[in-house]
Amino acid sequence: MDALKKLASRARQRSAEIMLSAEKTEIGAELEALLTKTDKTEEDMKKLVHAIEVYLQPNPAVRALDGLGEAMKGAASRVVGAESTVGTSLLKVPQTESKMAPAGEPQPIQSISAQMLASLRHIQENELRTVQKERSVLNKKRLDLDVTKSRWKRASDDKKPAVETELRTAQAEFDTQLVTIITALEALQTAVDHQGDHLVHFFAAVQKEYHNTCLKLLKDLKRDLEAQ
Repeated sequence: MDALKKLASRARQRSAEIMLSAEKTEIGAELEALLTKTDKTEEDMKKLVHAIEVYLQPNPAVRALDGLGEAMKGAASRVVGAESTVGTSLLKVPQTESKMAPAGEPQPIQSISAQMLASLRHIQENELRTVQKERSVLNKKRLDLDVTKSRWKRASDDKKPAVETELRTAQAEFDTQLVTIITALEALQTAVDHQGDHLVHFFAAVQKEYHNTCLKLLKDLKRDLEAQ
């Protein structure tokens, strides 16, 4: 019954704030800004997770490249002859392309992408979820506090002491929850800074290594073709 009364009181308080512009306890501009930033972080993280999921899906372009390589090999052996200059070139190109795939696409880069995805999901399911949970609790504590404030203002002199005790309790619970959510926000920021910075730099380093390897393979291919 007490739980139902609390829900009803919170609903009335929320309606009064929306419809009647009733006074409400502010949590502070700095905390409001941090919570707004958290919402943006959550939205950006969802977009990033989706982008990585798309990236990790089988790439039709890679399958097309595999098909092109097989076609070149077939043409070299069946049409122009593998021993001819053109046939040799047609064999060298798919051989180089096949070397470029293990150089980093799909294995190392996809591995790093999978690590990024796992880390981002971990933040979503832990630190972000904790912040949103504690945020919901804070809002409930704030509503309870304002409901009690309203009761205290309306209470007769003989009932004020009893309501004042409830008010002190509600204020203490609200203050405690403020500390809890600030701690959760700090943990979120630490996780984002640490994991995000580490993985992005790692991903960039692997990309660089992959493309450098591919460039070397293509230069070797060009040199071999020119030497024929």
